[in-house]
Amino acid sequence: MSEEKRELLNKVNSDLQAAMKAKDELKLSVLRMMKSKVLYVNARGDLPDAEIIRILTKYGKDLKESSEEFKKVGREAAAARAGQELAIVQSYLPKELTPDEIKAIVEKTIAALGAASIKEMGRVMKEVTGNNPGIDGKLVSQFVREILK
Repeated sequence: MSEEKRELLNKVNSDLQAAMKAKDELKLSVLRMMKSKVLYVNARGDLPDAEIIRILTKYGKDLKESSEEFKKVGREAAAARAGQELAIVQSYLPKELTPDEIKAIVEKTIAALGAASIKEMGRVMKEVTGNNPGIDGKLVSQFVREILK
């Protein structure tokens, strides 16, 4: 696979080395976990950036949920650490789209595919999520249901 397709993993690797040299334990730990999650899916690490973004988005969601759960049970220190880890992961992800931007993408995709009924929801979902790695699938699903009824 070409180097441009693996730009994100290369950035993680170079930042991992920099964190080791700087002895930044938090960043080092998060970057190791990010790399581990990518290599777990594909041991050669030759996934395209879109797939790596999906993996890291899932990891970010997990960290966000962990932080919320820690807050609920009164473990503020653990919640704060999960929040710091989340910030590091998010720095490697593309900017999150607003609900209005997601709705516009869904509308455009439905028009392009000529989808007319809810029976075509799967096709629309596949197209939207395939072309926009890291997009919030729940919002996409909600908008597709609203529009196709």
